[in-house]
Amino acid sequence: MNQNSKKHDNFYDDLCNKYFERVYRYCKKLVNGQGQLLDFVEECTQNTFLAARKQIPKLMNHPNIEGWLYNTARNLINNCYRSMYIKKNHELFIDDSSSCALMTSEDEFDSLLDETIDVDMLAIELLRKLNENEYNLYMDYYKSNMSILELSKKYEISSTAVTTRIYRVKAKIKMIAHGYFEEKKD
Repeated sequence: MNQNSKKHDNFYDDLCNKYFERVYRYCKKLVNGQGQLLDFVEECTQNTFLAARKQIPKLMNHPNIEGWLYNTARNLINNCYRSMYIKKNHELFIDDSSSCALMTSEDEFDSLLDETIDVDMLAIELLRKLNENEYNLYMDYYKSNMSILELSKKYEISSTAVTTRIYRVKAKIKMIAHGYFEEKKD
């Protein structure tokens, strides 16, 4: 590891140790403490620090690092709100009466059932492709709802390392899922 890389890693660790909790609280304030949005808060906080990691050379000389972090976090929260709004406007809710009207024949209903994906089996299949460490992190973070700080203590690594690992696990799961659906399409 070269001197510059060590310097960047130390700067990033200091940045996370100093500002992670502050940015998390700021994001929580931006969503008005709404419990259902706490996943967005954690995700936006993580993504803020991932963005900071990519901008370390710039941030090392930045006159207002904390302001940069808050601005990035606010933009990420706004993007989450925007995507929720767009998703809400494009979702279609179907009740029993309208679903019957949509099905014009028994054959269409049968073909729809044949194409239905067993989500539980898909999840099991995807998670089997993770290694033991990735699987444990996935279960702790997504199923047990452990916070970044709790995971940091459990795995005895920095919160920065935890956020990076969560990001990598999410990316791997997306890649595996994409491959699964590509196979099904063929």
